[in-house]
Amino acid sequence: MKEHVGALCTLALLAGSLPNLFAQGSQPSQPIDPTAQAPATPAPATPPTFPTSKAEAQPDRGDVRVYMGTIVKDGDAYVLTAGNEKYLLDSPKKAKNYKGKNVQITGTLEKDKKLIHVEKIKVSPSI
Repeated sequence: MKEHVGALCTLALLAGSLPNLFAQGSQPSQPIDPTAQAPATPAPATPPTFPTSKAEAQPDRGDVRVYMGTIVKDGDAYVLTAGNEKYLLDSPKKAKNYKGKNVQITGTLEKDKKLIHVEKIKVSPSI
């Protein structure tokens, strides 16, 4: 009988200590340093993209929209290129300062002439 009581006590102690044994395996072997920095993550490799012929409507100004693309010189004129599309700009004085840059142009579009009447040009924010 004493052997059974001893075996039962041993099993009770073992059963009580099992959760502690498993918990120790999941703890780090070194204490956590709150001042340690996380490893640097690389920046996403996705290049910036610009909408091809989409433009954002300006709600308070009718047909005035924002057009995004790159300004390039085409002969004597400046054009906004967006994807495979080209739009002639009616303001070469404003456009020449932004040649080769990604921009946002606020203006109105004459669809039949593919001509943008420029109100404002600003450099497009980097993505």
